[in-house]
Amino acid sequence: MADTHKRSESDVNDKAFMVHVIQAFISFAILLLVFYATHASAIETVHYSDKKVSLLPLLEFVSERNGETLDEILVRPESDWHHRDSISNNLGQTDNALWARVRLSGITESFSQPIIRLNYPHHDYVDFYLFEHGRMIRHFEAGDQRPFDIRPIDERTFWFPLDAATAEEQEVYIRILTPGPLLIPLDLINYDEAIEEEKLIFFWAGSFLGIIFIMVLYNLFLYLSLREASYLLYIIYLACAGFMQATLFGLGQQYFWGDMPGVNNQVIAFLAPFVQLTAMAFVLRFVDLQKFGSIFDRSIAYLLMFSLIVMCLASFTVPYGIIVKLGHSAAFFGVACALYIGIKGWVMGMKSARLFTIAWFAHLIFIAWYLLDMTGKVPSTEIGNQAFAIGFIAELSLLSIAFADKMNQEKELRIGSQTKLLDMQMAMNKELDNKVKERTSALEKANRRLEELSVTDGLTKLFNRRYFDQVYREHYQQSYKDQHPISVMMVDIDFFKKLNDEHGHAFGDLCLVRAAQIIRKVVTMPGVFAARYGGEEFVVVFPKTTEDRACQVGEMLRRAFEKTTVTQGEHSKIMTISVGVSCEIPVHPGQEEKLLGLADDCLYQSKEHGRNRVTGVSKLNR
Repeated sequence: MADTHKRSESDVNDKAFMVHVIQAFISFAILLLVFYATHASAIETVHYSDKKVSLLPLLEFVSERNGETLDEILVRPESDWHHRDSISNNLGQTDNALWARVRLSGITESFSQPIIRLNYPHHDYVDFYLFEHGRMIRHFEAGDQRPFDIRPIDERTFWFPLDAATAEEQEVYIRILTPGPLLIPLDLINYDEAIEEEKLIFFWAGSFLGIIFIMVLYNLFLYLSLREASYLLYIIYLACAGFMQATLFGLGQQYFWGDMPGVNNQVIAFLAPFVQLTAMAFVLRFVDLQKFGSIFDRSIAYLLMFSLIVMCLASFTVPYGIIVKLGHSAAFFGVACALYIGIKGWVMGMKSARLFTIAWFAHLIFIAWYLLDMTGKVPSTEIGNQAFAIGFIAELSLLSIAFADKMNQEKELRIGSQTKLLDMQMAMNKELDNKVKERTSALEKANRRLEELSVTDGLTKLFNRRYFDQVYREHYQQSYKDQHPISVMMVDIDFFKKLNDEHGHAFGDLCLVRAAQIIRKVVTMPGVFAARYGGEEFVVVFPKTTEDRACQVGEMLRRAFEKTTVTQGEHSKIMTISVGVSCEIPVHPGQEEKLLGLADDCLYQSKEHGRNRVTGVSKLNR
């Protein structure tokens, strides 16, 4: 009985203990829910009504302690969270991650597609958390140190969709860790409006890079033409600065090395000093510091270039944050040195240094603005973010004018020094030129006469057989290429041997001359040429002419001969001619002799059928 009583008492004690544990757990859960409710109600609420809202003034921030998790951030005391005292987008630089939070309402009531946009492309790690009723419903990761394709929306900046929202209110937590400037231009915007704004950015970026590309091509052409080293250095400077700005726009991470985390920081860290290095090399060459500068000037310039080279090499090992800070300082100091060198060249009498100085002064102003914007010393604006590009365009425009002015001055100096020499040479060569002109004129006349004799028949003044063979071959080849018809007409004076025997060779020669005159008078079609083929035979070539048309011309020629009387003293004669016409569209090259032979066959058929007639190849008896 005693043992039974003890076991019963032990069971009662165990049940009492379990009841106390359950009560304690329920009490803790209630307290935790109350804490979360109180914590949530303390978050600033933003109501979305389909209009763009800047979230920065409403964000609460807290700096992450080493190793803190999301759960630990969620239970941080309200006193740790704080609003920004300034509305600047730039929160400076820090080694710790920064958390921001805000509450949203009206998302599910919107007819548009709302997103949260962090409109700055250069953060290493960005984590986005979306909560409803204390439960996380979305977590997105992004950043330069992560692959580009893990972003929820493929854009150069960080866009986070809110399509998972179903409740009346949502809480947003964003974690940012980056060694560079903490720029947080965060806004709540609908997707279509964000796309339109992005188009404007791409238009601006495309215009800027297009100008750079045109200037690179233009100066490359000048360099290849003049082989002036200044143009080559200027091309390198333009290309590097344009590539740097494209990277700052975020185009590199989006289109080139998005699948290689960390490359974006490496590119910026290297280009920041390298752009200044190329600029200094161009400045020293342009101003000719060896001529205009003192030992002190050259020492400062070369020391700066050495420092920039060291920074370029160090960019592969030194942390990104340090290189960025050094790069900002080097950029300002480098532009200031270029400005000083320009002023020195101006004072020393270099005319083109005036525009050069104004160009670098304008660049210095925009560089200072950009650096102040990046370091949070002035309120961050979109113009401030693009000050580097604006300053570079202003500098580029003025430098191009200065460059052209310098080249014109050097050209004027060369022209001036060459003018005297040219005057002397002109005086010395004037007499020689006159003699050369006289001899050249006589030689040209002789050459023209020789050329005429070489291609012209001495009696009839038509082209001779040798020239005909050359030109006929060319016409036939062209007809073959163009697949146009070509016609050949052979003309023979009837009974010419008898005419020679009865009236003498002098009268025969006169008949040949009159025959040539008749042919020139009748055959006037463009492109047609006639030649004396031999003895009393003539040949006419008709490019792009059908057989019917050539036969018509042959008939006109026959009638003209029939109506012409040749008279010399007591000798008088009416000439008649026999004509043969061949025509074809060449099928094979090099068949011109065959076509000529067909015309000759047609000619002989005209003679066999009584002479004084025209026979075309289509009527040839074969």
